[in-house]
Amino acid sequence: MGAQSETFDPARTSCRSESSTTAGNRSQNSALHVRSRYRVSWRRRFQVSERESFSFNLKRDLSFFFSIWVGQLLVVAYSVADALIVGNSRPDLLGGLALGNAIYGPLIVTMTAFFSSITINATRVIAEKSAATLKHIAYYGFASGFFVAIFVFFVLKYFSTIHHWSNQSSYLVAATQDYLDTLTFSALPSALFRVIACIANSVRATIYISLLQGVGLIAKVALSLALVDSPHFHLGLTGCALSTTIAFYIMCIAATLLFLFDRRFSLFRFDFVLSREPSELMALLRTGLPVAFSTLSEVTAFGYMAILIGKFSADQLGAHQIVSNLYNVGYTVIFSLAVLVSVKVSHAFGLEGPIGALHKARTAIFITIAVGFSLGILYMLFGAAVLRFNTADEKVLAASNKILIFLSLVIFVDCVQTGAAAALRALGINAFPMFMQIISLWIGVAILGDGFSTHRLRLGGVDLVSGPGVWCGVFLGLLPSALVMSLVAVGGGKSVRRHLQRIISQCTL
Repeated sequence: MGAQSETFDPARTSCRSESSTTAGNRSQNSALHVRSRYRVSWRRRFQVSERESFSFNLKRDLSFFFSIWVGQLLVVAYSVADALIVGNSRPDLLGGLALGNAIYGPLIVTMTAFFSSITINATRVIAEKSAATLKHIAYYGFASGFFVAIFVFFVLKYFSTIHHWSNQSSYLVAATQDYLDTLTFSALPSALFRVIACIANSVRATIYISLLQGVGLIAKVALSLALVDSPHFHLGLTGCALSTTIAFYIMCIAATLLFLFDRRFSLFRFDFVLSREPSELMALLRTGLPVAFSTLSEVTAFGYMAILIGKFSADQLGAHQIVSNLYNVGYTVIFSLAVLVSVKVSHAFGLEGPIGALHKARTAIFITIAVGFSLGILYMLFGAAVLRFNTADEKVLAASNKILIFLSLVIFVDCVQTGAAAALRALGINAFPMFMQIISLWIGVAILGDGFSTHRLRLGGVDLVSGPGVWCGVFLGLLPSALVMSLVAVGGGKSVRRHLQRIISQCTL
């Protein structure tokens, strides 16, 4: 049989073409399916990594915040330990301790505020990855520490030897002078320790500083118990100051070893022979001096509050002291949050520029508003119960409860304005928050507070005589400052300027 010729069959050909088309579609669909699955898995991985990154950053920020807060609580514990030890062993010297701390406390707080410029500038430079600049910042930081220590030394010497203490007994004056004279030897270790602490804040090594403060507190309490009034020593306030000085030397030596040998501080280790960059000194002064002046103004304003309230009665002054102690505990949270805000915004400024820093500042302002509101609510709900633990005097307790509502409001606005000021300084705006804080606080205390407390000014039918009037004046004085600085930090200076120009133009039409 011959071979059969292959004939053309349209049906068979169409079936083959359909099958080939179907196979091609299947392969294409499978490829698309693989791609879509890959995209979905990539999106899921990206979302998971985003969530993990957010969770990691949140834990890191919370850890940093709590390490700062613990350190601030330990700082408060130093003064509380002094009062408890002297009050139990030598109550006759409590007045001298109060006089001495009225001078020493503002000096130390102002010194700490000045050194905060090291944290702001170093954090920004770390984000920019400029190792040489960090060495210049550390060099000028330690140099400024020596000069600030000399300044504190002479101020304490003035009050311990030259200043004439009026309206006080010779016994308390002598005890106070001995207390301040001994504290002069703590000026240098205290300044250097705070310089290293500010450098540690910029690299988020604050936990080590808090641990050193805890060690120093233990040493101070042990030495105070042995030196103030014990079977072997009866040094009084001199022993109290001596224990503080020794504790600062211990902390300073330990912090110096940490700076020299911990790898986190390697970028800050400078060489004395190398040439310096004067612009970094000017940057530290531009940031540090406004913070120092505003802090000094705040401390003196609160001292003036005590003078105003002290004119009325001892009960009102006692109530003010108890409420102030409660405020100081809340201020540790506010200060810790301000340090966190300055570090985050400064880092964003160095890494992403002004736009990224402004975005971070907006987030920080909303966080400070939430934290301040929460603190105010907590004070309103639980403040009265805490006040009962501080005194059993019904008159003092009643006066304290009248101030409590204004204390809650002051805590809220102070948290907002302190956070806004920290954000503005991290953005490079230094003079504006300084003037706003100084002017608003002194208007609140000296004008509104004095007017309300003496009934020269009235707020409707509310009785604001004495203490409540002074605290109400502080709240009303700080409120515009908090609002304006928050607007500037959230919208930027140009945005607020545009809004003000628009309002002025509308008013002049």
